[in-house]
Amino acid sequence: MNEEFAGIKYAQIKEYRYAQWFNEVQYNGKTLSESERKEIISVIDYTIAQHSEGLPLMTSILEHTKEKHDEYHKVHRTVILVYLFVLITMIDSMVAGKYFILADHDYDRRFMRGKLFVILNEGFKKLYGFNEKSNKKSEWNKLMPLMKYFPEAINRQYKELTDLLEKQSQTSSWWKDERNFETHLDTENLYKSRQEDIVESKVMMDSMKLFNSLMAVSNFLGNIHTFFLTSLLENITEVNCQNEITYSEIEILMNEIKMIEI
Repeated sequence: MNEEFAGIKYAQIKEYRYAQWFNEVQYNGKTLSESERKEIISVIDYTIAQHSEGLPLMTSILEHTKEKHDEYHKVHRTVILVYLFVLITMIDSMVAGKYFILADHDYDRRFMRGKLFVILNEGFKKLYGFNEKSNKKSEWNKLMPLMKYFPEAINRQYKELTDLLEKQSQTSSWWKDERNFETHLDTENLYKSRQEDIVESKVMMDSMKLFNSLMAVSNFLGNIHTFFLTSLLENITEVNCQNEITYSEIEILMNEIKMIEI
């Protein structure tokens, strides 16, 4: 571990069964009843509200630390930027799924399915990537150089998630063709793509493939934030001197931890 973090005690890292977020989903071909539709919308609305509350906090931390260039803040800013991507993409996929369910005209539903496919493809490509080239530019890869600053438990979880994300990247086409038709307005192929039968449960379960991947990464980032907060609280004087950390920053980070634990 880097000497700037050496000797720091940290709270117990939470153990997660990350594989549970990557289980293969079986489609039942079912059309939602009105009561099921309302129940799903209620869950989606709750999820959107829960995660969107954290967005101002993320941007507040970035704003608060933008002029701080010591090693600690560089690491923390990178983690926050990755987490901000995770939050926004989770919310966007939920919003798109919500309006797919709510669409009450055939063309509206086909349109929203296409836009949801764009989010699923672009979201996973930026999260992890589909090949070596896109992986190097991914948010997940930005965390790899930082692992030297963190304890063995976090490194082990990073490795476990890397293996799961790699496998997930190869499980399907991730709607690359549909994404291209929608994004580039390839009109003939776009029309044909939108004429494919809509299986409501399949569309929603497909969207959960991205959401669950992001949820696993979110929990992993929660462990990193716990480490940051504990480091500050247990080494306040020493860390303050070395890294110019203010008490207001500690308060922001404590609020951040509370948001993650909701």
